[in-house]
Formats: sequence, C-alpha cells, structure tokens
Amino acid sequence: MQRLNELDNQLESLLAVDSDVASDLLQGLLQQREQLLQQLMAAPECLNKADWQTAVERTTSILARIRHHRDNSAGQLQRFQHGQRSMQAYNKFR
Repeated sequence: MQRLNELDNQLESLLAVDSDVASDLLQGLLQQREQLLQQLMAAPECLNKADWQTAVERTTSILARIRHHRDNSAGQLQRFQHGQRSMQAYNKFR
C-alpha cells in the first residue's frame, strides 16, 4: 500500500497544475498504478479495509482531475479549430 500511496502522490502532483500535463509521464504512472492494484487484489488477505477505502477515494479524485484536464484540452482544441476555420474563410476572400 505504501507504493500505491507514493504513486498516487506523484499523480496528484502531476495533475495539480492547470497547464498541459505530460501525457507520456501520466500514462506511465497510470500503468504502474494499474499493475500495482492488480497485485494488491491478487492478495486480498493483506489489505486493510480502511486503507483500501482511502485508495478508492484517491482513485475517484485522480479520475476527476484527469477528466478536468481532458475537458480543458478538448475546449482548447475546439477554440483552435474554430480559429483555423475563421482564418481559412478570411484567406479565401483576401
């Protein structure tokens, strides 16, 4: 569980910024987290219920932050594409 806490702290600090997130680093940390969770679930007798509940809550928080970043990126992409279409229309009539 200690390693899971460390990974979660790394993910939280990576997602705490409002700017772009390094997607390759995020993907690597999420893969490590998934593998660790699979290992932990393979040995349920070693899990403390309170610690597991805390890990579930952290998972919910991490997913919410990822969704927030995804939505921000989608909004930026929409604005960029709209700007590109506007420039194309402008250049057509120049």
